[in-house]
Formats: sequence, structure tokens, C-alpha cells
Amino acid sequence: MYDYLQIALRSIFSNKLRSSMTLLGVVIGVWAITSMQAVVKGFDRAIEGELSFLGSETFIIQKFPPIVVGHEWRKYMRRKDLTYDDARFLQANSLSTEAVTAEVQRYGQTVKYQDRKTAPNVNLVGTMADYLATSAKELADGRFLTEDDVLRNRKVVILGRDVAAELFPYTDPLDKQVIVGGHGFHVIGVLDQNASSFEESADNIVIIPITTYGNLFTSGRRWMSSTALIVRAWDTKSLPQAMDEVTALLRVRRKVPLDAENDFEVLTAESIMSTMMDFTMYIRLAAIGIAGISLLVAGIGIMNIMLVSVMERTKEIGTRKAVGAKRRSILLQFLIEAVLLSEFGACLGIVFAIGTGMALSPLLDMTVRVPMWAIVSAIGYCSAIGIFFGLYPANKAARLDPIEALRYE
Repeated sequence: MYDYLQIALRSIFSNKLRSSMTLLGVVIGVWAITSMQAVVKGFDRAIEGELSFLGSETFIIQKFPPIVVGHEWRKYMRRKDLTYDDARFLQANSLSTEAVTAEVQRYGQTVKYQDRKTAPNVNLVGTMADYLATSAKELADGRFLTEDDVLRNRKVVILGRDVAAELFPYTDPLDKQVIVGGHGFHVIGVLDQNASSFEESADNIVIIPITTYGNLFTSGRRWMSSTALIVRAWDTKSLPQAMDEVTALLRVRRKVPLDAENDFEVLTAESIMSTMMDFTMYIRLAAIGIAGISLLVAGIGIMNIMLVSVMERTKEIGTRKAVGAKRRSILLQFLIEAVLLSEFGACLGIVFAIGTGMALSPLLDMTVRVPMWAIVSAIGYCSAIGIFFGLYPANKAARLDPIEALRYE
């Protein structure tokens, strides 16, 4: 076997340009499929991290489903917006819930204090007093919003850890005045440090009363279209009961007919993750299909090159047969050469995919790593490609008549 490997490697490296062009199709196919699997896997991990704030007893009500495909968005756009008043209605009427809050967000805000300011990437959140009870965030210093802050539209703000550290590196931020989106706010609290999501800090955030948000950062009621209601049941066991009760209350409040479907989405972390996994599964299948076609084309290229190699080495095959080489030995020699060509392409494609993942990680703000199963699958698939498309040329070489082969010019 060692001799066969030596002969195959010598043949490959003696025709570097031809071998490189043959490998190109395999490299591109493996790079495409493994890179896509890495991105999708990273996206799945990032979504899991993003949903970590939802405990097993918490669910979300929003206007749109997690994924809207095609023209379905028109159907969801026609739905009535969820509002702060809906949250207050549930607070007053729901018996199966421990806490209900409304939340609306706007990304890309700049926060200023005197001559210091943040980059324009702060997440502005408008919410209610029960926000901490329905999220994974905790208060590190000061106080959080009160019902009175929300009812009186007070211009008070809670700073995330990153924002506080950037604007107040040497002083206590409490009771200071900051500028958020051109409006002055009184700092009443600082959030504790949180885990990152999408490899981006979850502490780059400021929180204000949702009513203040509606007055200062929106025009009319358009802001309500992005409002979500976050509901926490008393415990995990009572979650189904709480979901049913909240759904029934909202259907009555929004006057949904008995025979009509809900005009809002009720989502748990598990249901959102399941939807996202179904979506990414189609991406995986598409990537496998496209890359599979590329690898099949590359396999045809390997077969063509191996047929040329058999033709060029006809006299060599005749000589080996004349000195006693068996048909099986000739077949194995050329088959190993075809498989090595395919495997070299697979290894190069995997290396390029790993490099692509390292390059994309900071750009996509998430960890992009090629999963081990994708590497093993790529190597296994390329081995199969090499065997399948190398078998015909190898068999042709093995069946050559030694006398005719020695006469070949």
C-alpha cells in the first residue's frame, strides 16, 4: 500500500498545474458547503444566546412571527399593533401571570455626557416597571423604573454597564444628566453586567419609560408596531395556563371573531428556536444541494484527468503487467490516485472554510466555526467522489492488454 501511495503522489506532483486545476472544483465545493454550515451553526448558537433572557416560564406576544417569508408580511402588517395599554390590561385582568411588561426598542442611538459620547450603536429600550421580572437583567446600582415614572412620562434613564463605563469612567453616574437622542435624561440606575449575544455586548443599552419613548422618539402611533409584550407565568407548570388565559384576554380585547385565528403571535423560547431551526434547515439543504452539484462536476473532472493519465502511462502499465503486476494492483494504484486528488481538494476546502469562519466572526458579530461533523462529512463525501469517478479509469487501466500497451506510442 505504501508503494501505491508513493506512485500516486509522484504522479500528482509531477503534473502540478493539471492537478491544481482538477482540485479547484473540489476545493470550491467543500469550501462552500463547510463555510455555509459554519455560518448556519453560528447563527443557531447566537439565536440560543439571544433567547437566553427568556426563562422556561416566560413567553412573548408580538405582531409578527419570527420569520416572514414572501408576501405574507402584508397579512401581518394589517394586524392591529400591540400597545402599552394592552400590557396594562393584562396586568389588571390576568390571574395566571406574575408579571407583564411592554417593550419597544430602537438601535443606533448616541448617548452623551458633557464632552464624552458613545458610538451610535446603543440600544434604546422603552419599557415598564416589571421589565426586570421578565428579563435576565439585574440592577447593579440605583433604582429601576417605577409605575409613577411610566405614568408621568418622566425623563429618567437606566444605563447599561458598557454605557456607564464609557461615559463615567471615574465618577458615579447616578443623578447625572445625559443626552439620549438629543433629549436630556436623569440617570437613576445602572444595570449589572449581562452575558453577550451574537458576540456583542448586551450591556450597550439604555432603558427609559415606554411612555417617554412614545412621546420623544416617535411620531403618532407608528412606534407601537414594534411593541412586544413579555409575560412571565408563576412557574413552568402554569405556563400553558397563562398562555391560554392571556391569549383569550387579548382576543376579547382586540375583538377577534371566534372562528378567526389570532391576530398576534404567542412565542416561547422553544417555539422561536424551533422556527429558526426549521428555517436554517432549508438553508443547509440548499447549501448541500448546490455544493453537491459542484462536487459532482469536480468528480467528472477527476475522471477526465485520470483517463488522460491512463492514456499517458499506457506503456508504463504495459511494462508493469509484463513483469508480473496483477490487474488488482493496477486498479488499486489508479484508484488511490483519484481518491488522493479528491482528498487534497477536501483538505484545502476545509482550510479555506476555517479561514472564512475566522474572517466572518467579527463581521457578523458571532462565532463562526466549522463543525466537526461537517469536516468528517466533507472528507467522507470526497472519498466517495474519488472512488466513484476514479473507478472507471482505474478499471480501464487494469484491463489493458500488456502487449498492446507496450506497443502504444
